[in-house]
Amino acid sequence: MTTMTLACGLLCTQQPAAEKPAPILTADQASLQRANQRIKTLEGEVKALKEAKSTKPASNVVERKQKAPKLSQTYEVTAYTNGAESTGKSAGDPDYGITASGARTKTGHTIACPPSMAFGTRLYIEGIGVRTCEDRGGAITEGHIDLYVAGVSEAKVFGRQRLEAEIITK
Repeated sequence: MTTMTLACGLLCTQQPAAEKPAPILTADQASLQRANQRIKTLEGEVKALKEAKSTKPASNVVERKQKAPKLSQTYEVTAYTNGAESTGKSAGDPDYGITASGARTKTGHTIACPPSMAFGTRLYIEGIGVRTCEDRGGAITEGHIDLYVAGVSEAKVFGRQRLEAEIITK
């Protein structure tokens, strides 16, 4: 082998790049990353809904109006808090107090609804008032609503009630 061939062989050989350690994110960066992931998820859901809506034939419009969900019905209503007893999250968790829609929980405003209700749906709940669907929950199934309250004692006092609720906006 000539010196030139040997030098070229040494210089031209590609060495695997050294792996860089994963960057450490600050709490704000991690929160922003989660928010961006939520946005992408919601954008995907919106796109899927638009596609589903555009692929339905126009002849189904009358049929859909006839099968519209009942606006007022009786729901099983329970109460939940931000704490570990309800959400599994503790006060130090970056997602503590953040709903599935990305909004912060608010007393007198937030409810967790079944997946059939879109985020932003407002309901008038008998004896409670108007609340907005901003959250989901593993135990929240059709016919069940979970009302956000500030404290565990308030949630226990509220208990489990069957209340009439009416959808006022979708």
